[in-house]
Amino acid sequence: MLEHIDPTDDALVDVLPAPACNKRLLSLLKDLKKVESVSKALQGEHVSLADVRVWFDGLITVKPHYASYLGAHADTVHSPDFESGCVRILSGNNRLTRAE
Repeated sequence: MLEHIDPTDDALVDVLPAPACNKRLLSLLKDLKKVESVSKALQGEHVSLADVRVWFDGLITVKPHYASYLGAHADTVHSPDFESGCVRILSGNNRLTRAE
């Protein structure tokens, strides 16, 4: 849309983001689209805990700081060992640790 705006228009120059800011905003938009795709997938009918773990781990790969919110041992996970055990079983691995 920036290509359709006159950068010499004084009324618009004050409200347009600086080029560096615009670059950061475009990067943020790209990251948010990745999160949006996972968010939409989570709303599907046949989503397993194993699917969720794969998608969350993928987001963590892209943005490591997501681990504190989406990681298998994040504060929001009530029973990390139980979740890990469920993911193993759903993934076809029948060997569990004692904690799981």
